[in-house]
Amino acid sequence: MKRARFEDPAGAAHKSKISRKVTACQQCQTRKVKCDLEPGRPRCARCERQGLECVVNRSLQTLLDAENEWKLGVEQQISSLQNTVTELQRTLANMQAHQHGPHSTHVITPVLPQHIISPSTAPSPRRVPAVTAMTRENSPETAVVETGVGGPIGESTDRGITDAPMASLFEVTKLRNIRSDPGSHKAIAGQPREPDFIDEGRVPLEQAESLFNAFKGTLNAYLWGGIALTHDSLSSARESSPLLAAAILAVTALHAQDNGSSFDLCYPIFLELVSQSMFKRYHILDDVRGLCIGAFWLSDVSWKLSGLAVRIATELNLHHFSACALDKEKPQHIDKARLWYLLYVCDHHFSIAYGRPPVIPEDVTIVRHESFLDLPGAQQADYRLHSQVAVFRILSRVYHTFGLDRSRLVANDEFESIRRYDADLLLWKKTWETRLMPDPNISYYPVKGVTLHYNFAKLLLFAVCLRGLSPSQQYLISQERRIFIDRAIESASAVLRLILDDSDMRRAIIGVPLYLLTTIAYAAIFLMKVQSEWRAAGFKIAYNEVVSLLEAAVAVLNDCHACARHVAHYLGKGLGAMLVKFKEREAAYQAQQQPQQPWLDSAHLGWNEWMQDAADVAEFYPSWLDVLGSQMPG
Repeated sequence: MKRARFEDPAGAAHKSKISRKVTACQQCQTRKVKCDLEPGRPRCARCERQGLECVVNRSLQTLLDAENEWKLGVEQQISSLQNTVTELQRTLANMQAHQHGPHSTHVITPVLPQHIISPSTAPSPRRVPAVTAMTRENSPETAVVETGVGGPIGESTDRGITDAPMASLFEVTKLRNIRSDPGSHKAIAGQPREPDFIDEGRVPLEQAESLFNAFKGTLNAYLWGGIALTHDSLSSARESSPLLAAAILAVTALHAQDNGSSFDLCYPIFLELVSQSMFKRYHILDDVRGLCIGAFWLSDVSWKLSGLAVRIATELNLHHFSACALDKEKPQHIDKARLWYLLYVCDHHFSIAYGRPPVIPEDVTIVRHESFLDLPGAQQADYRLHSQVAVFRILSRVYHTFGLDRSRLVANDEFESIRRYDADLLLWKKTWETRLMPDPNISYYPVKGVTLHYNFAKLLLFAVCLRGLSPSQQYLISQERRIFIDRAIESASAVLRLILDDSDMRRAIIGVPLYLLTTIAYAAIFLMKVQSEWRAAGFKIAYNEVVSLLEAAVAVLNDCHACARHVAHYLGKGLGAMLVKFKEREAAYQAQQQPQQPWLDSAHLGWNEWMQDAADVAEFYPSWLDVLGSQMPG
């Protein structure tokens, strides 16, 4: 038996009754106070007075009603347009008939322009993500290619003979999904932005403001004078790029002394936005800045973030715009060039840290990078950034000369290259330490950072002389190779002493990008391995000196335990455990040498004491004692 369908007397379908309509904002609901939010007003009086974000969480039924109203409006507009098209067709057909006579059968069918159906005329309750499909562009054949495969802005397709091959394929097919044009998508003026993770209540606004303001101080200054952040307020950063805002909050939360609670809240949000950006069609410069900020501090995703940032930057043609800026043809591209150099440093930081080849090559924009400092608007932050570009250019040449194969022995005839790179590093240090000025937030760290990078670069350079060798091959160590290895040991010790003895550098452990912590770890492990595995080679390294340096380093790193998610906290624990094992191995080595000590030190003992030791051994080796006793005096 079929269930009867209930309808009202007018024949309309039955509608569910709305049990409760939400009219109060979230802030007033939370505090259980009356909300006086009126239609048309952006905020209620309480939120206006206290400067709070006024958001109303609508009920499901209210949202459904709004969508039904939107659909009804769209249907009415479509019906009106269909009537208009019918009238136009009829009118044009009559005009055609009068013009060509009664026997003419040619009828013109009008095609309405796209702008008749304006997106602004129909309200949209939500944005639907774009779907990649084999769809064609509605652009004329003489369209100007703005960015992407067609080249920089302003180049027309009449120069397509020199364009990238993909530009030709797009010109023929007009397929959108093969066109790399991320810069053509611009927000409509006056259009409200989409709700972000703060609007959704995932991070309280007060906490987000506090984290953002904390980043603007010391952390931002450590990233070469705040070169990656161009916004003065959180609201401005959110308006531009939620990814940038999330990166700043996650990085600042990493340094918060709250047992990791802020980081556990912000970090998953940042990763979620990064995942969404992987296949996102349109990006802006602030998306790239957000990825860079995350890469410089977040250790577990740093390599992936730097690679993604470089890929998006090349889609945005930053390398082309940098060349234009250096030629002083288009000064409006200075910010793009500055970001490209930041990417170069980010890329090379982690190519060294992970032992992988860098992604960005040394093109003309990198070779001529100091020309950027002659452009109008260059500031002290640019000098700090370009000092990094200069040192990584030298280390890139070291990489291309010696490679990353640790099993390849560096031949003696390659020592000339090592001496040349050593001279280049010394010249770099003398050049840039005179150009950098103190920073109000981080004092003299900029110039002291030059010394740190100099010592660490020398350690990387001279350490290649140990490649391809084992402790059993000491005969292969020539005098010149020994000198280079001793200089590597001196450089590793200098890295640790600079960090331990200087107050600005000790404060920088919590705050600087990840690269500084890699210098501490690499120098400490290098000293331990050389001392324990190559002791027979007689290098200039003392066990007590290594222990003293490492104990001090562990003590400084353990002071960072309040930052529970920071790498320094884990580095202190790890180095402490390695130091314990290092001491145990030394004690075991000394114990193995102990039975020989009475005979080696017999000259320092009295005759009777020495003979007593010998008598104890005679129980096991009597014939050996007779021979030895016959050679003793009196």
